[in-house]
Amino acid sequence: MDKLEIRKKIDEIDEQIVKLFAERMEQARQIALVKKESGQPIFDPVREREKLADVISKSPDEMKYYTPLLFSQLFELSRSYQNKLIGEDTALTERIKEAIEKSPKMLPDFATVACMGEDGTDLTDVCDRLFNNANIMVFNNYDAVFTAVEKRLCQYALIPVENSASGTLGSVYDLMMNHNFYIVKSIRVRTDSNGEYTRYICISKELEIYPGADVTSLMLTLPHKMGSLYKLLSRFYALGINLSKIESRPLPGKDMDFMFYLDIDVSVYSPSFIQLLDELPSACEDFTYLGSYVNTI
Repeated sequence: MDKLEIRKKIDEIDEQIVKLFAERMEQARQIALVKKESGQPIFDPVREREKLADVISKSPDEMKYYTPLLFSQLFELSRSYQNKLIGEDTALTERIKEAIEKSPKMLPDFATVACMGEDGTDLTDVCDRLFNNANIMVFNNYDAVFTAVEKRLCQYALIPVENSASGTLGSVYDLMMNHNFYIVKSIRVRTDSNGEYTRYICISKELEIYPGADVTSLMLTLPHKMGSLYKLLSRFYALGINLSKIESRPLPGKDMDFMFYLDIDVSVYSPSFIQLLDELPSACEDFTYLGSYVNTI
């Protein structure tokens, strides 16, 4: 066969795949309804392992590497579809919806803001970009800045998290594991004439989500087994959500265990956003929602 004939044959096969995929997803819908009625969870790891072993055993030798990749993605799509059909809002997604409704339209003009530095003058311009008249509280280390927010000694804090010259500030990300806070705004500021930028996050003790929020930060841990990160990333792909940043930091006192920090680009008003947060508990060992916000340049 020539190239056109081969392509025609591929097109015919693809048409069959599309029809079979739709039929399979319909059966997934039926299973979801049964699970909901009986109170069973969507995710059934035993069934998935058995199914993978079965399809691999039936696969030609030259396809045994590719078959589990295909079916793992198919399982992710099926679970995502089932969660969308019968998923109920978690306590977190309910809090997020409440914050979207109750948060003011913009940051307050007057606020007490914690910063790290000798006198805070380096951050005056940054504060002025976010607040008209900020009362700056100066601390000598970032741990104290996080603590000031956590104990409500101030309303907000400004913390640098990365810059274009040296990348992520790992010590700051390590501190995120030890404190409770929410990111309410992010701002990039030029730091010198060479075009280098520093990114700051504005954090608060309270969950505040301002209009137009289209970036969300998450912190999570994954099971220490093969394919766990791949399966997590498949969730984002299945929902059409872009992952703009992923970084890992070692967990103190735990060998080969890591905390992952993620920034995702998705509007808080998107159904995919809520669906993702509802699905994450089944995709990782633990996760922390760090906030949804606007990146200001």
